[in-house]
Amino acid sequence: MTNLTAYITGLCLSAAAGLCAGVEPASAQLLEGPGALFLDQTPIEMMASNYSSFETGYLLPRGAVYLQVGSDQTTAGSGTGTEVYTLRGDWAVADWLQVSAFGHAFDDPPLCGTSACAENLTFLAGGGGLKLGLVESYGLSIAASGSLETLYLSGDLYGNEANGNWEMAGSLQLPMSLTVTDSLRFHLTPGVSFLPESVNGVPYYGTIPYVGAGLTWQPITGLQSYATVMLPYGTDGNALSSSGGFEITPVWMAGVKLAVTPKAAVDIFATNGWGQTPATSILAFPGNDEIAYGIRLSYTPWVGVATRDVYFDSYRVDMLSPVTQLEQARQFDGLTLTSANTLTPHRILAEAGIGSRDFMDVHLGFSPDQDLQLDAIFSQYPGGGMAGDAVSPWGDEWAYMVGGKLRLMDQNYGDLFSLAGQVLAGRDFNKPTTGIIYASLPANLDLSDTVSVAVEPKFAAYGDERLKAIGGGVTVRPLRDLTLIGEVTAVLDGGDPVWAGGARYALPNTPFSADAYVTNATGLHGVGTMLAQDEARYGLTLRFAY
Repeated sequence: MTNLTAYITGLCLSAAAGLCAGVEPASAQLLEGPGALFLDQTPIEMMASNYSSFETGYLLPRGAVYLQVGSDQTTAGSGTGTEVYTLRGDWAVADWLQVSAFGHAFDDPPLCGTSACAENLTFLAGGGGLKLGLVESYGLSIAASGSLETLYLSGDLYGNEANGNWEMAGSLQLPMSLTVTDSLRFHLTPGVSFLPESVNGVPYYGTIPYVGAGLTWQPITGLQSYATVMLPYGTDGNALSSSGGFEITPVWMAGVKLAVTPKAAVDIFATNGWGQTPATSILAFPGNDEIAYGIRLSYTPWVGVATRDVYFDSYRVDMLSPVTQLEQARQFDGLTLTSANTLTPHRILAEAGIGSRDFMDVHLGFSPDQDLQLDAIFSQYPGGGMAGDAVSPWGDEWAYMVGGKLRLMDQNYGDLFSLAGQVLAGRDFNKPTTGIIYASLPANLDLSDTVSVAVEPKFAAYGDERLKAIGGGVTVRPLRDLTLIGEVTAVLDGGDPVWAGGARYALPNTPFSADAYVTNATGLHGVGTMLAQDEARYGLTLRFAY
């Protein structure tokens, strides 16, 4: 990627000459041998302390906080498949002590092949853990970790759908990591998961010992590939078989982690693992051939003590320049297309919209760091009136979508155009809920200070629907505070096109702006921008950005 190349070039320049007057290059940059690659990095760039629920022998540097949020899903079953949502936070209290908190949510049919597995199962897990550093010598890192967790299980599989069961669980692990070369590490992680023997009288997995192994290959700073496998033994099984009984299945994961900034990264991975907490990590998806594909965002608000003397907020070669008023205006999304730009770090965005046919929409955005934006969207889509083959996932119910956007290329710093990746996941609030996953690659090209064009491939999955579309738009600024926007999205596979046109006015010298628009889109964000109404809607959006 351009950012990675720019960062590596900048790092070489900084080591030779420094970036600030009176600042010497970090001594860690001069190290040689197995420790050189590991020490001169932020926590995002280091060999990982964990890959989701698979622990390595490494700890974070003292003072670092490492946050992860992700989603993975299979392609089996109705709807979007079987989805797992995960979150985790790690804090290195000391050089030898790390504390963790984690959570896992599953709310779909487990699809093990029996009639009970065809109905919905709510499977929640969460808790906390400790990790102690034991050995750090001669390229060998050994730690000990443990967790205490709570499980919630509710569904026909356990005969308790009206009143689910709360159960206790835990785990112990002894992760070990060995440095083979600067870029290659091997991991060996024996462990044991303590799970309930039964749930509401139905046999459960019980205690499962296992041994895990893995490797990490980091060819350049900011890019890691990894593969792990956990082999259970001494157990009746760690997965529900297609006949509804227990069977033993190795649990594996393979993925790639790309650092978009020194403090933020995105993982793309595949796994057959169902549980995503330390105690449930040994559980495989029901059936013996289900593979889940996922994405995970990592962010370190505090990087701790093991950092470069010269620290970048970005992988750009040049120092970051002040953001102009025009650049700030282009950080906002269009009407139905997403901007490839992200908000200025620590900038807050709040939008509220209303429209005809009882449409309402609230969008909250925040940028914790360069090239990273987090979003939460709450919408009430118009009921009925859908044009084309696809139907609204939520009708006229309130629903939410949460996710983020990572900027991958930036025209302001020499790239040919700006490019970002956005992922949103959401559900409605009324059971039975419908889950959606939405992903897009927005791209913007600024032709001048007054004219820019946008292209955005999109994908959404919900229910039995799989939507693919590509949108295009033109933005013209005839006056400093007035923007005219025109957009159209072609929905592939026979869907009706989605269009939008409107004007945006920014109140001078204030954080307020407003949009007035007309569109046939069902919504203004995510999957709603791919669904056409059978007649035009009119709307107004008020915006505050500070």
